[in-house]
Amino acid sequence: SLSSGLDLPGRFLFAFLTLMTLIANLVFIEEAVYIYRKIPSSKRSIIIWINAAAPVIATTSCFGMWIPRSTMFTDFTAAVFFAMVIHKFLMMMIKECGGQKLLLRRFENGRFKISTGPCCCCCLCLPRVRITRRTLFWLKLGTFQFAFLRPVLMFLSIVLWTNGNYTLYSLSPKGAAIWINCFVGVLTIIALWPIAIMFQQVRNILICKKIIPKFALYQ
Repeated sequence: SLSSGLDLPGRFLFAFLTLMTLIANLVFIEEAVYIYRKIPSSKRSIIIWINAAAPVIATTSCFGMWIPRSTMFTDFTAAVFFAMVIHKFLMMMIKECGGQKLLLRRFENGRFKISTGPCCCCCLCLPRVRITRRTLFWLKLGTFQFAFLRPVLMFLSIVLWTNGNYTLYSLSPKGAAIWINCFVGVLTIIALWPIAIMFQQVRNILICKKIIPKFALYQ
């Protein structure tokens, strides 16, 4: 077994990381109980989704650590969940501003600054874009494409892996791994761009919600 092949420091490290996973799950359970008691039902679901990112990724990583052959499946679970969380984070910022209608009313004469990271932080010459229902749709589409396409690509990776055509750590241009991972990287950058655009717009309004440290931890 895996544990019998470990030396004493290795066993200590595995035990410590497993304990950290257990603590992360206990903290999340405590958070979920608090959220159900104190937070309005309209915001409850989305906040629990975002807070669940840490325990879900920790738990899948722990399974992958103890059962190395399950890495593809644990990575798939973590990737799917985190892709959903990125979309939920954008929706949370809109909801914390009172929803889409109130956000549009508040910024009816405002403009989005799109020269921000991770795509265009160096392109200061880019014009500001008017805040309309259409631009909000494109921002939401930017995060939703990641929530949709990343699970599809991870599923494709598992199918190729079971057929022997996908090696997780292969950097060969002839292999599928490097191309799928590069495409996922591009989709990730595209998904993070709307988050940064929205954050630049609403950070002063949501400063009472401590959005800046939340955004920093999220990054």
